[in-house]
Amino acid sequence: MARCPEGGEIGLGGSVAYSPGGALSWVRRRAEQVAQQLGAPYDGTVQAWLADPAEQRWATEALVAGVPVLVRAVDEGGWTYTCLARPERAALRVGAPHPRKGRAEVAVWSAA
Repeated sequence: MARCPEGGEIGLGGSVAYSPGGALSWVRRRAEQVAQQLGAPYDGTVQAWLADPAEQRWATEALVAGVPVLVRAVDEGGWTYTCLARPERAALRVGAPHPRKGRAEVAVWSAA
């Protein structure tokens, strides 16, 4: 999501993933694209996050635990660019029925 200082918003795309790693991969790709478009010095926070293995591990662990993960950058005009991955509360019905629940469920993560 891109937000201008006056309050307007522009969507930057989104994705549904069936694993925390899939959601985080989308956020990484989109955050890198935003950073490239912003250029120096406004891409510094995003580039530092992308390059830090400990941050990537923390982000994956957070998603597994149900905690949303976001990366944010602000340009000289005050526009805020946010890439977010979060677990969805609802599960999708897929595959063969679960013996106790009557259906198999897969957790879903969304990235935007």
